[in-house]
Amino acid sequence: MNDRPAADFPACDIAVVGSGAAGLAAAVSAARAGCTTRLIDPRAGPGGTAGFSGLTTLCGLFDEAGDWLNGGFSREFAEALAEGPPVRQGRVWLLPYQPERFRTRAAEFLAGAPGLTVHWGTPLGRVQVEDGHIVQLNDFPVRAVIDCSGTAEVARLAGIPCLATDEITQAPAVIFPLHGVRHDCSSPLANLRLLLPLARAGLPPLHLQPGREPDTVTAKFSGPPAQVEEVITVLRREVTGFAHCSSPAREFHCTPRAGRMILGRHLLSGSEVLTAQKFADGVVRGAWPVEQWNAAGQCRLRYLPAGAYYDIPARALQAAEPRNLFMAGKTISADVDAIASARVMGCCLATGAAAGQLAAAWVRSGADSPGTPIAR
Repeated sequence: MNDRPAADFPACDIAVVGSGAAGLAAAVSAARAGCTTRLIDPRAGPGGTAGFSGLTTLCGLFDEAGDWLNGGFSREFAEALAEGPPVRQGRVWLLPYQPERFRTRAAEFLAGAPGLTVHWGTPLGRVQVEDGHIVQLNDFPVRAVIDCSGTAEVARLAGIPCLATDEITQAPAVIFPLHGVRHDCSSPLANLRLLLPLARAGLPPLHLQPGREPDTVTAKFSGPPAQVEEVITVLRREVTGFAHCSSPAREFHCTPRAGRMILGRHLLSGSEVLTAQKFADGVVRGAWPVEQWNAAGQCRLRYLPAGAYYDIPARALQAAEPRNLFMAGKTISADVDAIASARVMGCCLATGAAAGQLAAAWVRSGADSPGTPIAR
């Protein structure tokens, strides 16, 4: 691994944009497949939403019974990250983690990947397309590109058509840890007890997920960052178990749940997710419910049939045009309903690993196809 400026290097086989869960998995998987790989990210180090947003739970790793949905890199990294067993919340399972540990483990995996070069503090500035292929990224030649930016930055700069979420389907949230909480947060009913006192105070809803440490939870607030301190004050005063709660965060900011999705060779639909569709070229399994949030902080959950999972096909990880553009994480080819399930981090790890292998197969074969299905 090397972090010299991108301009100092010759052509590479695969360029990966973004080093969150999807980008980490894509870069390591492409490099392990024998491709010279270059990872660029505007941050000073890896982690993305998983490492910097305040989230402390990985969703989408497990089926309804608590068994692993996908093997390969997603399970390998999750097991390296975990400090304890998954936690059940209603019909889903969450893996608590510490953001600092995510960043550390991500750096270790990147450092151990052969033929991988990283460029921190490097925003994506230029995408050159010729004859239906991306030929340069930030002025260095590439053979294939994987967009793991979360907001389809490669597609935006290349003028490639995208779909987009909005505040009706994926409104952003302020995510922060709360310490000193003596309140059961393991069920949806527990969250309902918070809504009335906040509503009486004229504040938007707050949703909690259990954290890794005792008496610690992750809060997802639907209002503006400026109201977080008021929310904590109301919780202390009016909700049993919150009298001594506090947040170690020094500042609060909104985190987008999803953004733009690149149109691929197949558009994964919400109906395919909810009916647990399988595909001959399926490369990732998903089982998270379709989870949509509006600007008022109201959540709409639609579950798959009991015990079911759906496939994400390889065609949803390869752009319709240009064909040497692949995508993973929140940028996969999915409509606003499907991405509401596939955007969670466990699924991002799995689609990242699959996209890395698909791009590597493209580079090796040069065929106008994403190749054969990849073993899970």
